[in-house]
Amino acid sequence: MPFISKKKLELETKIIQKSIEFRERDNINEAIKRHYELLHKLYLTNPLYFKTIFKANRFIIGSAILGIYYTRNGSTFKDIKKFCIANDLLSINALDSFLLFLRVGGRLEVYRDESDKRKLNYKPTAKALSETKKMINTMLIPCAMLSAEFDLAYYENYQNFVPAFFKSYAEITLNRIFVHDMVPGSGDFLSRDGGHMIMFNLYLESIKQNTLDVNYNFLKASFSCGVSRSHIKRCLQAVEQNQLLTIVESKHIVSLTPAFMQMVRDYFALYLASVKHGLTGMPAETG
Repeated sequence: MPFISKKKLELETKIIQKSIEFRERDNINEAIKRHYELLHKLYLTNPLYFKTIFKANRFIIGSAILGIYYTRNGSTFKDIKKFCIANDLLSINALDSFLLFLRVGGRLEVYRDESDKRKLNYKPTAKALSETKKMINTMLIPCAMLSAEFDLAYYENYQNFVPAFFKSYAEITLNRIFVHDMVPGSGDFLSRDGGHMIMFNLYLESIKQNTLDVNYNFLKASFSCGVSRSHIKRCLQAVEQNQLLTIVESKHIVSLTPAFMQMVRDYFALYLASVKHGLTGMPAETG
């Protein structure tokens, strides 16, 4: 069964238009800060899991796992593998390791298909659904902050939130609308463990210090992002190759460019717009 919909271009246009609305809001920085604070609190409960799941391709696969499960009957690992191979997301061995990581962590249950014992069906566990809801919650308050009308309490208390969300969000994932591919430069962060956190941590330090020449404490950042200082430096060195920033190690300075700041806002706005689309599966005014 193909994963491409004829609606892809219209959907992509819709997401981009909504992201522009978000990006142009005066309080975009406050919304980014709130997302970071909420995610950081969640992140610290299980750094290994969250730094892994937010890695670009694994984030896509995680979304596909839920999207396929909630939009198709009898979802199987074969469906996931087809999707990953078609989009060159992970090698088969790496995918098998990731799926095992989810199973061992108690996030996926696997069972034989009743009509065809050769097929391995799967379903997300209560633990997976709880964690997923908490991750999406880190974007609900920012969405409320940037939307003219948004019933935050309605979505926070919505029953069967994750199934309803992914019935709509699946349109984005299964139509191959990948946010990190739409924002040049973001992939250098998002392709690495903890990259999502590193990117926003650096951005918010610039806002806090009110300068592009950020006095950056790598040790403090490593605790916040759940990765080592050397990992953060390697990440920033890769970004440096794209001329989005310059590392001045002798002065403990990371000098950011306006392009870096714009890249982060673009990424956040697109990410938020995609979450907003997921909420369309719930009958309420989302602004």
